[in-house]
Amino acid sequence: MAQKVRVAAFNEIPEEGMKAFKVGEKKVAIYKIAGKIYATSNECSHEQCQMDEHHEIHFDIVECTCHGSQFDIKTGQVITPPATEKIATYRTEVNGNDVSVYI
Repeated sequence: MAQKVRVAAFNEIPEEGMKAFKVGEKKVAIYKIAGKIYATSNECSHEQCQMDEHHEIHFDIVECTCHGSQFDIKTGQVITPPATEKIATYRTEVNGNDVSVYI
């Protein structure tokens, strides 16, 4: 069963942007898209580049700029290769100003 962990205040996450957090042993990328919060692995499934260091966001798509792989932020599915495996996604919750992720 996933554990709920508070990671940030809502206003810490840039609108139409992302910020990475270490949650236990995992680095998680938290996104704010159109006022909603989403979470994925911070690691690209292609060659493990850290997304917070190498990324561009296009609406609800994150591009790892190391090699151009693109992923759907909501589902983790690969949109554009060279990656062939999806990235992990995590359930999120906003309660007042607190953003939590279930790991």
